[in-house]
Amino acid sequence: MSENSMKYHEDSNTFIAGKKSYFEEDINIDGNFIVGAGSNFWKNLNVKGTLKLGKGTFVKGNVKADEAIIGSNSEIKGNIEVSDELRILDSVEINGSAVAGKEMLVRPGCKIKFAKASSTMELVGKVSIKEIESGTKVIVRSE
Repeated sequence: MSENSMKYHEDSNTFIAGKKSYFEEDINIDGNFIVGAGSNFWKNLNVKGTLKLGKGTFVKGNVKADEAIIGSNSEIKGNIEVSDELRILDSVEINGSAVAGKEMLVRPGCKIKFAKASSTMELVGKVSIKEIESGTKVIVRSE
């Protein structure tokens, strides 16, 4: 997908990719990034700002952002690292590690290999996390 098919909102410094967008190369965004549902990234995704990943999005590489919301039923084959807050919505699968610089929220049905949050990690409902960094404050609550 070429950059011409992405839209840009200048006032909020936000790039917008429509539904079912397709990216073959590494994507580096200097600003915020909203990704439509069902999009595919074959390599890494780096955002210097807030990332909002639409539901059902597939990322083959790693994800880096200042802050992120990962839409439900998405899959990340690599790692995700955010410097601020990370929200992982229902039934997301992360095959690598999920690291948040501050708070992390994990919703029901998520599968994560390794998780770490500097401040607190809130687990809602039934989630599967193979390993949590020692010293991470975890809050568990039902739906």
